[in-house]
Amino acid sequence: MNQEIDQVADDRLAVAADSVEIAQAMANGLRGLPDCVEAVAGIRSVELLFDLARVDAGAFRGRVEAALASLSITTGGEGRVHDIPVRYGGDDGPDFDSVCTELGLSRDEFIRRHTESTLTVAMLGFTPGFAYIDGMDAGLAVPRRESPRAAVAAGSVGIAAGRTGIYALPGPGGWQIIGRTDTALFNPASSTPFLLAPGDRVKLVVAES
Repeated sequence: MNQEIDQVADDRLAVAADSVEIAQAMANGLRGLPDCVEAVAGIRSVELLFDLARVDAGAFRGRVEAALASLSITTGGEGRVHDIPVRYGGDDGPDFDSVCTELGLSRDEFIRRHTESTLTVAMLGFTPGFAYIDGMDAGLAVPRRESPRAAVAAGSVGIAAGRTGIYALPGPGGWQIIGRTDTALFNPASSTPFLLAPGDRVKLVVAES
């Protein structure tokens, strides 16, 4: 593979990827490089953190280039599948009605279209455990809120810019909040504290009353 590589910090390189799936596959393939502290897949890149005390940027870049030259990328494998029950609207989804109005959809039609596909977790960010989830019906795309909220509850489900996002922890955010789940997304006692991980599949379902 001949991928663009940029140095983004003294101890970090970023490798361009053509898709979320390729980024995840590249991260898996590069994670075992000597002196690679971590390989994190983004939506269109992989960020590599290396041990600057053991290797300089030029030498590590050479290792990355050599690894990419022989790396075989296989996509299409499926991660874990999670059924996530969502309560749409009301206090759990304060932006739900305005989103339906903006899109010209009834509440039932929006929910049907939002829950009919199995989605894929593309990456985690901007707060710990926040899941950026791809695969949403393109006809449901709306922009972020003009004014972000200072506090969004854990378990909130939002949409923005063609993606669904789920807040694992409470925090600020500017996504349009359409619902909320009671699914335990964060377990501090676990060795993998966040339920969702890049590559996992998500099936949203309507929560029982």
